[in-house]
Amino acid sequence: MLYFLCGLTVGLILYVWKSYQINVQLTEILHLLSPFEAVDSLSKIAQVRRNVNLLNNQFYYTQLELDLHHYLIKKIPLGYLRIDEENRLIECNEEAKILLHIQRWNPEVLRLFLELVRSYELDQLIQQTRKTQQNLVIEWQFFPTTNYVLEDENSLEIENYKPIFLKAYSYPLPAEQVSIFIENKQLIKELSNRRDEAYSDLSHELRTPLTSMSLLAETLLKYTDDKGKIWMQQMSQEINRLIDLVQNWLEISTLEKNPYETLKFQNLDLKQLILSAWKSLKILADQQQISLEYQGEEKIVICADLNRLTQVFVNLFDNSIKHSYSGDLITVKVEIKENSYNDKFLVINVIDSGTGFNDNDLPYIFERLYRGDKSRVRNAGDGSGLGLSIVKQIIEAHQGSITANNHPKTKGAWFKIVFAFNKLISKN
Repeated sequence: MLYFLCGLTVGLILYVWKSYQINVQLTEILHLLSPFEAVDSLSKIAQVRRNVNLLNNQFYYTQLELDLHHYLIKKIPLGYLRIDEENRLIECNEEAKILLHIQRWNPEVLRLFLELVRSYELDQLIQQTRKTQQNLVIEWQFFPTTNYVLEDENSLEIENYKPIFLKAYSYPLPAEQVSIFIENKQLIKELSNRRDEAYSDLSHELRTPLTSMSLLAETLLKYTDDKGKIWMQQMSQEINRLIDLVQNWLEISTLEKNPYETLKFQNLDLKQLILSAWKSLKILADQQQISLEYQGEEKIVICADLNRLTQVFVNLFDNSIKHSYSGDLITVKVEIKENSYNDKFLVINVIDSGTGFNDNDLPYIFERLYRGDKSRVRNAGDGSGLGLSIVKQIIEAHQGSITANNHPKTKGAWFKIVFAFNKLISKN
């Protein structure tokens, strides 16, 4: 009897201890399943069963959603890439394989992205996105690497792919991964080129008859009475305006096709260049009592095209004068700035106190022939509508950029020109 009671006691103690351990384990499991609402009326085992069923249902629907995302990525007409923290390609859809001519990618054997796609632009986009943790966009002409196709044992054919114009959107992901969506812009680029070529051809054809008409109008002006001279002068002005329009269009086309070949680089004093451009418009400015103020470095020597860069400031000053009020001040502020990565930039701000831009017009300011809000183009008939487009082309030919905004203090137009310091500043 004593042995029986001792065994029963030990058994009860083991049972209680085991029950305690099971209860602790169930509590821990329920804690892990805490996102699900607790039901106190159920036992812990019943609650665990219930929560596991809910977890299975959640996993099922999550998997369905994940499969849907993979299906959409596979079917969208955009290339998709995902790069890990070591710059290895870990995900790639069929459209990306076609656009970038990726032929050797295996998701089970990860390889460096640059081994599969030789694109400096994309590599820089990945690095900058990872470094800045910001969404970035680039447009560039992609040159696929040459592929070698073995037709038979004795012949080797070299297949050359044509360059393609692409646009890439990058997005930073957790764990220093980067996702990229790539859009094929080749068709749009070709249509744009054809349009520009058609306009250029038309401009070439119009230049000769317009010149003849201008000479004819000047000749007729000599043999016309005073009453007729008024009409002949007006006709001559309109013909000359058309000639300027044609010439400006041809100039933009030349800058687009051969941006570097059209430039003649030399060392220039930036302040003197700006003041010289203003001097050519001083008579027009004096009529409205508009003055210029230069702020910034007194001596910055840059390597640029004298005529082209002078044309930039003449066009910007002309634009500001036309849309400023009597007695206004136009400010040119020149700065040398440095970003967080120790990259230096030359920043030139041209600020007026005039009517400013309509917010709806700002995205299109530099488009050809774009005419914005009437308050900004009071003297629209005086220009060809190509002045700012020419400015943008010249700045980009110097590997710079220009943006337009309304200045927060003056409320007038604010043109901001940025050049990479090492690309424009003279070493002499």
